[in-house]
Amino acid sequence: MSDQSVKAQPAENKINSLLVSMGLKVDEAVSQSIMALLRSNSHIVAGVMESAVAIQELELTVDQTVFSALEQGDLLPSGERATLVVNISKDLARLGTLAANLGRKVTEVGKHHEHEDFSRLQPLAIAVSHLCRQTLRSLTWLDPVLARNAAAGSASVDAYRDYVLRGIGRQEPLITDEQDLHIIFASRCLEQIADHAQHLAENLVHFLEQMAEPEKSRTMAC
Repeated sequence: MSDQSVKAQPAENKINSLLVSMGLKVDEAVSQSIMALLRSNSHIVAGVMESAVAIQELELTVDQTVFSALEQGDLLPSGERATLVVNISKDLARLGTLAANLGRKVTEVGKHHEHEDFSRLQPLAIAVSHLCRQTLRSLTWLDPVLARNAAAGSASVDAYRDYVLRGIGRQEPLITDEQDLHIIFASRCLEQIADHAQHLAENLVHFLEQMAEPEKSRTMAC
C-alpha cells in the first residue's frame, strides 16, 4: 500500500463518519416530521427543528473537511469522489430542510385547526418513510444493495400520491376546501422528500461502489 493511500484512509474515514452522522440525524428528522403529521401533533416538531439545525451544521463540517483534506493531499486524487461526498451532504441537508418544512406546516395548521385529520396521507407517508429509511440505512450500513433498491423504489410513492389526489377529487361532504389545500401541501412535501431520498440513493450507489473498489483491490493483493 502506497504512502498516499495510508494517508488518505484517516481523512476518508472521518468523512464517512460525518456522512453517517448526518444520515442518522436526517432519519430522525424525517421520522419525527411524518409522525407529527399523522398524529397532528405540533409538539413533536421541536425535535425536527433541532435535528434540522444539527444537519446544517454537519453539512458545513463535511464541506470544510473535504476541502481541507483536498488542500493537504489527504484524499486520494479523485475529483469525482469528492464531488459525490459534497453532493450527498447537500442531499442530506435538503432532506433535513424538507422535514422541517413539513413540521412547520403541521405547526401552522395546528394553530388554527387543533384536530386536523391527515389520515388520508397515511399510505403515502408510510411509503415515503420506508423509502427514506432504506436510503439512509444504506448509508449507515454502507450497503450498496440497499442503495440500489432505494434508487429504484419510488413506484409505491407515486401510486399512493395518485391515490391521495384521486381522493381529493371525490371529496367527502365533511371535508372543506381548506382541508384539501392542507392535504395537497403536505402530500407535496412528502413527495419532495421521496424525490430527494431517491436522488440521494442514486448518489450513494456510485459512492458505495467506489468505496468497494479499493477494498477489492486490497483483498486481491493479499
